[in-house]
Amino acid sequence: MRPNEYIEEAIEESYLIGLNEEEIRTNLNQFIDTCGQVIREHMHDKQQMQMLAEKLARARALSLIEDRQDGEWDEIQPVSDQPNLAERVARNKRLILRAISESDPRLIEKIEKARFPKDQQKTPDANQQAWTGTTTTNKTSHLLVKIGSLAAILIILLIIYLSLLQHV
Repeated sequence: MRPNEYIEEAIEESYLIGLNEEEIRTNLNQFIDTCGQVIREHMHDKQQMQMLAEKLARARALSLIEDRQDGEWDEIQPVSDQPNLAERVARNKRLILRAISESDPRLIEKIEKARFPKDQQKTPDANQQAWTGTTTTNKTSHLLVKIGSLAAILIILLIIYLSLLQHV
């Protein structure tokens, strides 16, 4: 497992912990729906698409099984511990993304764009402005920093010069 996967899982888990149980389950279902939609739109290999669809169906089924409070499945414990649920959902999402990545790594980027469309639109412009310094406030800030640095250096040199004059 890549270190980034641990970090992404921890970020996802910390977000999910802030949600109630119903919201966590809704979030998981939306994630599965988004993955399924991206796979249907961009996957062209029928066999891989079928395999990934089965994994997504399994993840959804596990989510539904966990919703079941009692019944013939005595080995399934009802989930009421929200941090535990958030941890499991975050792990399931990571495992789903890993399985999709093994089939076609390009799909992960498409899934992320579908999950977070606002972030993807803002990020390139913000990064470009930060690196090129095209905004007025950026240019003004850089100019003020340069002037302030130059003034500090001149003051330090003046203090050194005056202290040397006192000793002579």
